[in-house]
Amino acid sequence: MYTPRLKTLFCGSRGDQLAVSIDQRRVVELSDPDGRVRRLLELLREGNRAPDVIACELGASQAEISAAIDSLDELGWLEDAGAEAALDDAVRERHFSNLAFLDGFSSLARTSVSMQRKVLDAHVVVLGVGGLGSGVVQHLAGLGVGRLTLLDFDQVEGRNFARQFTYTPAQLGLSKVDQVAAWVAAFEPGTIVRAVHQRVTGPDVVAGLLPGADLVVAAIDTPVEVDQWVNQACVAAGVPYIRGGLTYLRGFYWSVDPGRSACKQCLETFRARQVDRDGAAAVSTWPKVLEPDRVNRANGPIAGVLAGLVGMEALRYLTGFVSPVSAGAYQLVDFSSACETSAEAWPRDPGCRVCATAPECVR
Repeated sequence: MYTPRLKTLFCGSRGDQLAVSIDQRRVVELSDPDGRVRRLLELLREGNRAPDVIACELGASQAEISAAIDSLDELGWLEDAGAEAALDDAVRERHFSNLAFLDGFSSLARTSVSMQRKVLDAHVVVLGVGGLGSGVVQHLAGLGVGRLTLLDFDQVEGRNFARQFTYTPAQLGLSKVDQVAAWVAAFEPGTIVRAVHQRVTGPDVVAGLLPGADLVVAAIDTPVEVDQWVNQACVAAGVPYIRGGLTYLRGFYWSVDPGRSACKQCLETFRARQVDRDGAAAVSTWPKVLEPDRVNRANGPIAGVLAGLVGMEALRYLTGFVSPVSAGAYQLVDFSSACETSAEAWPRDPGCRVCATAPECVR
């Protein structure tokens, strides 16, 4: 038996009408000529009675109360108070804000606790712990991801401090991935963290990190083949991945949900067809005379914004509170002006040789 509890909401009354709102953008008016609706809401707010007890106190039939509870649940106003027992007091305190956010998407059947439990049980692989990657790691640790595998080969440099805040000057010259792993261990001792000091040199390196993984965050852009390597390994393993980065002054993130969304190879095929159909810009088709230097223009605010967006997308994948927004679609942020956002999707190629490697269970 579940124990329905009314979520925190506003309720005002005027005459025999109630105005109820859990989100200021939407107000529901309820007719309450005899005060029974208000009394029902008051009992539900206490959150310590089973439906049959509520029916008895209101002098209503169980069928009437069940129908009322179903209607309130459809509005997103109810949660199951009994679900809290699945987390101990210390964990609930630690993740109070996470649970409060997820509560906005919970119902009697899918509680905020059950969604948080998915995060606590999750294993996320982060490729690259530089400006974007280290910021994403901080968000993942704050969300409560239970297991992290971190990969990087670089060392801490002075230029990192403008946007990478898990390091200190005392760590100059030390392994980045070891320092980020140490930060996680200090911040959240309950998280199991593994540091891998290695370059990604092919799909096999990525594939070796995937057993037991629920999600990959790719925050590396070298060598040029790395996106294809990550795509090949993750699609074949059926593990979703999110890719984020910055191109000049435009930030981006996109993701691949194997067997469900278009993949990176689908994007390459789509681009090739666009070139054949429309002709390509001179900058991408003419022989190169000058090669631009690789300059990372991500300062702290840029890295922070992108890390937050990627962290939120990771939460979508891990909990399903809503569907991912970047699966087979670029999500773009223009940092050259007012940080306008836009989206650009690409279609799934039914003949994609990489998508064909996805496990049958995820297609």
